[in-house]
Amino acid sequence: DDRYLSIDVDTVNAVTLEDAKNAVMSQLHPSNLEISVAGDFQVNETLEMILKYIGTIPADANSEYTVDEQSGPLVGAVPALPQPGRHLDLELEDSDPRAVAYVSGAAPNLWGYLADGTTVKDRVLAADKKASDYDKQRRNHPLFANAALALVSEIANRRLFSTVRERKQLTYDANFSLTGFERLMGGYFLVTVTASKEKAQQALDACKETLDALRKSNPITPDNLESAKRVVLNRHEGELRTSGYWAQLMSGIQEESIPLKGPLSVTDYHAVIEAITTRDLQLTLECLGLDEDKLYTAIGRTVKPVGVELEDDGIVKASPMAGMNRGGALMG
Repeated sequence: DDRYLSIDVDTVNAVTLEDAKNAVMSQLHPSNLEISVAGDFQVNETLEMILKYIGTIPADANSEYTVDEQSGPLVGAVPALPQPGRHLDLELEDSDPRAVAYVSGAAPNLWGYLADGTTVKDRVLAADKKASDYDKQRRNHPLFANAALALVSEIANRRLFSTVRERKQLTYDANFSLTGFERLMGGYFLVTVTASKEKAQQALDACKETLDALRKSNPITPDNLESAKRVVLNRHEGELRTSGYWAQLMSGIQEESIPLKGPLSVTDYHAVIEAITTRDLQLTLECLGLDEDKLYTAIGRTVKPVGVELEDDGIVKASPMAGMNRGGALMG
């Protein structure tokens, strides 16, 4: 899908001023405008300025740039991943010997919507036949999936760090992330792990094993959950001190295309996070495409450019000190 590829030089050079102008102006319609204001300001003064500078813009401004609406749903979904998953090996010219491995698969968007239109809430409720009325009430909160995914992401990161780096010493860094789309239904998770060229495949396999163990042989523990809650809540509380974060929280609250994002996603954040259980997270994990045949993996390794000879810099290397070999990823 071209939407997920880096734009190439020829495509950039082919863009004309008229193309760029039409693309930008077609988005600037007053009816599409949403205003979020955060910070230390006078409400009445700010409302007057909004009226003066934005409220006076004609409703049909830039209508000549309007692109004909395409048929289909207002909000799209990420493309379905062909099954089974695939593996890709890449070689890139670089004078430094290094490698990066990736593990990816399908995941919900930031609010728990999957590409097929189902939701994390629906799947969790359907899978837990013994759920109490209280559990059903918690899981029906609009912020439930958002909170559960934030905690899953934090716990997955910790597991990858402790297993792939600390225990197996295959890398200095392993990271788990979610794409975090808000309007687009569905998304992807991505594990990124840096390693030496010789240990890249081992690091990739260790990441896959860690994710699989999180679902089966070594599930989320109450200690894992409590630690993740502290991190997520502390991060949230710290970010609340910035105006930018407040604007981010408010952005989209008025959008019909993000139905679960509303005032409760701000006012109830702490309570929803605290109410999440290990059972919630284990069932949420099943909403990710973690099965072996659903994973997409890749390894990128560098190769020395033809004709390039690496010269000795003449620096005398110090003898290894105690602890210098910890991590091991770049020592192979």
